[in-house]
Amino acid sequence: MPLRVSQIRMPLDGDESQVIHRALRRAGISADEIESVELVRKSMDRRRRVPEFVYTVDIHLAEEPQAKERRRGQDQKNVDWVESTTLNPLTRGDEKLDHRPVVLGQGPAGLFAALVLAREGFRPLVVDRGSKMNRRVGQIEEFYRQGVLNPESNYLFGEGGAGTFSDGKLTSRSKDPRARAVLDVFRKNSGMDTVGYYYRPHLGSDRVRVVVAQLRREIESLGGAFRYDCQVTGLDIRNGKLRRIFTSAGEIPTSILVCAPGHSARDFYSGLLQDGVALEPKAFQMGFRVEHPQDFVDACIYGKMAQDLNLEPADYRLSAQVKGEGVFSFCMCPGGEIIPAIHDPHHFNTNGMSSFTRATGFANSGLVTTIFPEQFEEKGPLGGLRLQERFEKRASELAGDRYQLPAQRLDDFAAGRPSLELPPTSCRSGAIPANIEPLVPSFVGARIRSALQRFDRQMPGFISAHAILCGPEARSSAPVRILRESDTLEALGITGLFPVGEGAGYAGGIISAAVDGWRAAETVVQRHATPQ
Repeated sequence: MPLRVSQIRMPLDGDESQVIHRALRRAGISADEIESVELVRKSMDRRRRVPEFVYTVDIHLAEEPQAKERRRGQDQKNVDWVESTTLNPLTRGDEKLDHRPVVLGQGPAGLFAALVLAREGFRPLVVDRGSKMNRRVGQIEEFYRQGVLNPESNYLFGEGGAGTFSDGKLTSRSKDPRARAVLDVFRKNSGMDTVGYYYRPHLGSDRVRVVVAQLRREIESLGGAFRYDCQVTGLDIRNGKLRRIFTSAGEIPTSILVCAPGHSARDFYSGLLQDGVALEPKAFQMGFRVEHPQDFVDACIYGKMAQDLNLEPADYRLSAQVKGEGVFSFCMCPGGEIIPAIHDPHHFNTNGMSSFTRATGFANSGLVTTIFPEQFEEKGPLGGLRLQERFEKRASELAGDRYQLPAQRLDDFAAGRPSLELPPTSCRSGAIPANIEPLVPSFVGARIRSALQRFDRQMPGFISAHAILCGPEARSSAPVRILRESDTLEALGITGLFPVGEGAGYAGGIISAAVDGWRAAETVVQRHATPQ
């Protein structure tokens, strides 16, 4: 049981080696009493005029029981005993499996489900409609060079899932010990210790790819297998039990399918309805993506210190209430680029990504608000999906076959006037001046325009001729939820089908999706014996 010392404050130009000394001094511990010291958290407090780093440290004592007794009743602020959070070993079940379990999708939910299954001896088969990483990256390069879009392997589909082409943030507020275990997997496979203690750890798309490849190799070494360019087209469900799956490469017999399709698998949702799987409409976020020069964001966050210190590109979090409804920044990418995150030439959507170095000189972020099922024009489980498609189609007509961003200068959008020209953008396919307000429902555009005035007060100069607003940003979360049992995580009334992750409607980010896949794998392990 470590002694946790929190709220250790250091100036941005301070000597980080002094953090441990300050922790020991505050706790009243001498160096010869400790067994080890662990840096648990590093964040930045920007609420003061001069930002500061804030640290949390765990001190593991060589003689913990005596030390604990000696300090019993001690009332020292920000010094507390904490329980160690470790996962207990899994106990395997005894139900026989005639076939290996199958995992659909290789985003974080599917990948971590497969990893847990492989480590427990279940030799999972992972199927993905997209391509293996190197080929997928080549297909995206071809998209920019030739304008050739592969509908099955792109920014959204393929090894690593959509999160592979994102900012690579590993943020999680979850207290679930699996979240810490997931972070530890990323830390070990990336070689970056900061993943374990940064408040908002960042890998970037390039390093996420490295981790994904490392995990694939581990799964294969434990008997798992992968089939790429293999789309699941249907399920065989009899008497409430999964029997087999149908794919573009043939049938696969299985009684276990961990289903992690991702939030853009629209054809798959339709297929699930036909197969009798229960779905419901779900609230989702929609809006635009905004881009500023990174220097502007750095100056807003760091002030004069932006030029004095070698600080990483700054990010921001903005939120405002507009007539009782929230508008907020989402997936902020310092030093990133805006991408056309699409798999269909008839539906255009924006997103942001960055590499580890965050060196593009631009900062982009989603500006979104929530749309609820009662606001969907089409009722039924796929109402939100149809709403996305309707506005994405409008954007596609503006983007054209060069997939340019339909965009306005931010000051023009705020004033309700057209843009005749645009400032530079990070997007590799470029941007085209357009009236973007019709690319979202009218109430969404109105909310965002009102919120911009408040954002400009929070970050003076936010509304600027040097910034662009483009859109739509329609796929920040799934508009559908695949209904499941709360205890087993199995689809309602269907034994052996485990819908997980963002695409199933149960997660919102890399870590939470990975944890959801991990939990489903645990259910399989605890129920079944390993397949022979």
